[in-house]
Amino acid sequence: MSDHFNENQGFDIHQFEWFLPSPPKPFFSIIVSNEKGFCLNSKLNEVIPKQLTIGISADGRSIGLLAIAEKGYQVLKNGKIKDPELVGLFETRGISLPASYRVEKIEEYWYAKLVPSKPEPLASRKTPKNPRKNGLRDMLPKKI
Repeated sequence: MSDHFNENQGFDIHQFEWFLPSPPKPFFSIIVSNEKGFCLNSKLNEVIPKQLTIGISADGRSIGLLAIAEKGYQVLKNGKIKDPELVGLFETRGISLPASYRVEKIEEYWYAKLVPSKPEPLASRKTPKNPRKNGLRDMLPKKI
């Protein structure tokens, strides 16, 4: 193989257009759960203002965040906003928790859209999850 490469002396590095992988885009997200509350991921927490007003759509599938000078929600250093009533607003709008939202910046607003959760399959199991040890033979299919 090296002989074939040496025969082609016309290799010119300047004939090629060279590419590098693009840098990863920051992934901004919000998680709303009963246990942890309203949480911004670390990348979003680095760039978002620390005083916010939060808007929730009527169906709960969209969130708007806007910087506000005073009397807004205070974003803690760990990216959490502590307010159980805020989390409750999502449940009253029919959103099952925990819910995940993908966030993007549009002009001076931050817009978050609900990421649909994957439904669990409804397939039934043939054997119980924890079968009894006694009588296991009775549960196995019979050989004919």
